Amino acid sequence: MREYFFEDIKDLIAHLKYIDPDMGPIRLQKTLYFLFAFYGATYGSIGNENNEEKEELSSEVDSDFYPKQLFKDNFEAWQYGPVIRDVYFGNKKDKYEGLSDQTDEKYSKRNDQDVIFFLDDLVNDLKEMSDFALVDRTHQDKSWQDKFDVDNPYASEIIDKQELVQEYKEKIEAASKI
Repeated sequence: MREYFFEDIKDLIAHLKYIDPDMGPIRLQKTLYFLFAFYGATYGSIGNENNEEKEELSSEVDSDFYPKQLFKDNFEAWQYGPVIRDVYFGNKKDKYEGLSDQTDEKYSKRNDQDVIFFLDDLVNDLKEMSDFALVDRTHQDKSWQDKFDVDNPYASEIIDKQELVQEYKEKIEAASKI
């Protein structure tokens, strides 16, 4: 089983740029953040339950469960919200321009396609928000707040991925009770 859904974040970025060719750097970073959080809180949690639940799920899901994380890269708490440093500098150097979307070929299994559709739906939901509404929304997350230092905004501490996913599990759970 894969450790990450996307072993190379460039595959996801190519797909996002295919969906929205005009996606700017702020939207790209915030989209990656929300996709990571929601994936981890949903698909990334399947198969990470106790053994009885795994046995129940095994008949419903293909033999391997979903990878726990969407990708391996870390987010840092920057002034305008979470940022993946390598993606930030890669984007500045146009490293992601002209990438071809390979998701249909590389992620053709049924489980993989389910995840891609899930991610695409989230991207479409995020399109309803402006770039700075996305920034404001990330500033509401405890995972970002705990790592961002208002007195030293350039400190760039790494956001704990497990805390981020747990926060989103709780948000989803709270929303489902409404």
